[in-house]
Amino acid sequence: MKKSSRLASVTFAATGLLCALAPAARADIPAGYMGKPFNPATVGGVGIIPAGVKSGPFQVPGRIDFVNYDMGGDGVAFHADAHYTTKGGDGYRTDRPTATMCLTATSKPDVWYDTGTAAQDGLPYPPADPQDFYIGSVHPNDWFNYTVDVQTAGTYTLNANFSTGNGPPGGEGGDGEMELIISVNGTQQADWKTVFPDFQNKANFHNWKPYPAFAKLNLEQGIAVIKFQAPFKHLNLDYVEFTLDGAGTVGGGGANGAGGTAGTAGAGGATGASGAAGALGTSGTGTEVGGSGGLPSTSGESGTGTSSGGTGNLAGTTGAAGTTNPASAPLASTASGDSGGCGCAVGKQRGPGALFGLGALLGLALATRARRRAARR
Repeated sequence: MKKSSRLASVTFAATGLLCALAPAARADIPAGYMGKPFNPATVGGVGIIPAGVKSGPFQVPGRIDFVNYDMGGDGVAFHADAHYTTKGGDGYRTDRPTATMCLTATSKPDVWYDTGTAAQDGLPYPPADPQDFYIGSVHPNDWFNYTVDVQTAGTYTLNANFSTGNGPPGGEGGDGEMELIISVNGTQQADWKTVFPDFQNKANFHNWKPYPAFAKLNLEQGIAVIKFQAPFKHLNLDYVEFTLDGAGTVGGGGANGAGGTAGTAGAGGATGASGAAGALGTSGTGTEVGGSGGLPSTSGESGTGTSSGGTGNLAGTTGAAGTTNPASAPLASTASGDSGGCGCAVGKQRGPGALFGLGALLGLALATRARRRAARR
């Protein structure tokens, strides 16, 4: 039975995707589960099951045929709402009762439908083999369990082909609704819903539409039980293919970078910005007074400040005003100016007080000379 190339040969846009992801289900069969993986040597009809059909657990990534649900009977491995009929698939399984076993046919016929490629639509389904076993006549709340062996943990995309008879009179009646609820080890992970296109005319059990990427599951490595449940009729299930999207865990963050944070998976931290240049220091005033005959100084030398770039530079402060000393105790003129932040004082600028200071010194020299002359007389 050649079925592996079905979806690989055709790529289509998925419609009606509604997938709610849950945290990755633990790869542990639920406690008390009595079902067993499908084994064609135990429950397979001799001469009916095609060569090459393998026993479970079925490897994931990979493909699972819906007719190969677990062994254990109704209420354990599957539930088919007491709707057990055969449509050409009688004898595929010997573990009675079974779900409805069906076989595609060329007389009906079973064909591709709404593939997105006009040349593909209407061709026999499946393309590689004109006959294929599938589960048909799925009724509301029928469900099926499959034991799988997940090879690699990660997110998996599910692809499948479905047909339906959920349409107006001529089928079983309905509004074209289709739905599959998917659980992993008892935890629901996806609820896919859509409406079969042009169900009023095309929902006839034998038009098979591809549904690529109709759901996603998070799976851990190891053995798990995956359950498919159909709330609506009449859905026909052929197979489902699991494709691994990605695997592995996300690494931890890296160390902080200079001036910012950097992670292994993230960009490096930004370098800290340099501080703005400091403002020039303001002029300072000194104290300078004259001696006898001199006038008091009103201002001293002014200092200018410059600053190098840095963070938090401050403007220079203004020096205190000069005071007048008694004439009997002349003082030298001093001047200072604070520089801003990292700034340093440079340059000198003469204030008017310097001129008054020179006059005072000249007056003192003349008075001293007059006293010496008087002494000689």
